[in-house]
Amino acid sequence: MNIGLTGGIGCGKSTVVRFFAESGWNTLETDRVVAALLQKDKSVREQLRGRWGGAVFKGQGGDVDRKAIARIVFSDAEELNWLEQVLHPEVRRVWTQALEADPRSDWLVEIPLLFEKSLESHFDLVVCIASSDAVSDCRLAERGYGKAEINRRRNRQMSLEKKILYANHVLFNSGSMDFLKRQTQRLIKQLRTA
Repeated sequence: MNIGLTGGIGCGKSTVVRFFAESGWNTLETDRVVAALLQKDKSVREQLRGRWGGAVFKGQGGDVDRKAIARIVFSDAEELNWLEQVLHPEVRRVWTQALEADPRSDWLVEIPLLFEKSLESHFDLVVCIASSDAVSDCRLAERGYGKAEINRRRNRQMSLEKKILYANHVLFNSGSMDFLKRQTQRLIKQLRTA
């Protein structure tokens, strides 16, 4: 079975990925694929340098400065579209190849923009993780995000309410970690008996 996982920012997608992995599922987080491409893919790095120069690199030939990129793309839709055109085909290639290489296994693939990019048909079902804006704002603030940045990022995505409507299953993460784990384990049990 192939499951797509999506949800709002700061809702706990990575935590749900970890719970699925602990239950024996193959998992892939597209945010990690993006991070690897930004740091290691020569073509991607050259395109970033050609577009934005050294402003998005730390020091001479250093690591990509993801916060600098975020400041650019979340305040300019044209720049965000350009970056997505560079990264998304590569990210999609990575997760489709992983699923094709091991088609008999159960897979959970985390894709924050799953519905925005019309990728739901690639999966047997979609799980959305949700939490209140207040709770996710607190989580994001703990990671160093300011309110204005949180709002810019949130406004670039489909509303969480729509994602909840479109998903096959919804996990709510405004309570304790234990509550989220119990929901996730219950869902995994349902999926195994379906």
